[in-house]
Amino acid sequence: MGNSKRLIFILLNIILVLSIIVGCSAQKSQNVSSDKADSTVSEEAKFGGDSASPLEPEKVITTIDLKVETTEFDKSNDELNNIIEKHEAYVEYSNISYSSKVYRNGQYVIRVPKDNIKNFKLDLDAIGNITRESANKQDVTKQYTDTKSRLKVLEVQEERILTLMKKATEIEDIIALEEHLSEVIYEKEKLQSNLMKLDDKIDFSTINLSIQEVEKLSSSTTQDTSFGREIIDAIDDSLYFFKNTLERLVIVMIYLLPFIVIISIIVFAGYKGIIRYKKKK
Repeated sequence: MGNSKRLIFILLNIILVLSIIVGCSAQKSQNVSSDKADSTVSEEAKFGGDSASPLEPEKVITTIDLKVETTEFDKSNDELNNIIEKHEAYVEYSNISYSSKVYRNGQYVIRVPKDNIKNFKLDLDAIGNITRESANKQDVTKQYTDTKSRLKVLEVQEERILTLMKKATEIEDIIALEEHLSEVIYEKEKLQSNLMKLDDKIDFSTINLSIQEVEKLSSSTTQDTSFGREIIDAIDDSLYFFKNTLERLVIVMIYLLPFIVIISIIVFAGYKGIIRYKKKK
């Protein structure tokens, strides 16, 4: 009997120890899961929102290509100037050319502060129908860092050369130091100029904008467009195509009119000649 009680007591202790071990393991697993969940939430919070991703390099040159079509070129051009002024941008290059039917085509290179680029693009919807958009980001972080490092080395060399020149007494040494100093200053100014150019391209994004004047805007049908709207657009496009084809046919006939008259005269004269020949025969 005593042995039975002892055995039961040992079994209860073993069960108790196993329960404690399992409980600790479960709590540890729960803590790990909780840590992972917190980490996931933190990452989602970090990468969420409209702010730039922290994965984006420190120094980036952004270039955006946009193509817009409009039926009111002058109005669109005026609105573009207002948008440029509103967002503190500037026009680096502009050119307006004329295509067939005296329709105009404007080409613009616009520099926009990188902090204003998002709102600038949103406002561009007011100037016409955007038909194409592409963006390119060039990482120049390494190039920028290397240039700054080389610049610091040259600045140290310049200070050392100036110090040596103060101590130099021989004319030959002074001349050699001056020549070396000129080379260092030249390289330093070149690197400074490169950094200024990079800063300008980084701080101001480039937008290559094309505004094409058209008689009719392209269809803006999307997956969200209702069936009724699609029918109306199809009828409108059909009528426009018929009208445009008829106009072109009339223009072609006008161009061909002199040839038609000449050919008709030749055919009529030949016909008369054949009839006279048959009568004589």
